[in-house]
Amino acid sequence: MSKFTVQTPVIHTPSFTKWRIDSSTMYHLLINKGIKIPLGMLDSFYYLTNLEGWGKLFYDLVFNSNLYKADAFDCEDYALKAMATCHERFGLNAFGLVIGDIPYGRHGFNIFAYYDSGETKLMLWEPNEGFSWSGNPFEIDENGYLPDMVVI
Repeated sequence: MSKFTVQTPVIHTPSFTKWRIDSSTMYHLLINKGIKIPLGMLDSFYYLTNLEGWGKLFYDLVFNSNLYKADAFDCEDYALKAMATCHERFGLNAFGLVIGDIPYGRHGFNIFAYYDSGETKLMLWEPNEGFSWSGNPFEIDENGYLPDMVVI
């Protein structure tokens, strides 16, 4: 019998400022952008940070394109993995899984809320590093991304 100890991995979480908004605020942000919420709002409060804070966390929310397996692990799975990682590691649940359209057809990606000078705003995120704009947040409609519905 082997005598070794398995250690839990140490994950460094950078410091960032966290804000909280209620579900009604998040709901109206999404609806006002024409995004459907088919499952309704899943939480009473949503936690977010500013773009500076997100910038410290995004390194952990983009994944190697080698994970791709047609149907078994494709676009919505990347987005689901990014959403779950964000919620688990950083406690920020204002990061949702979106299904929408891009120039190549239907696609799964992420949307997130951020705090900016007293306002809460939305941006998009591509979690598959195989896309040239992955790793940098972008505006809704930028890069041809048109969100249709969200799970958040």
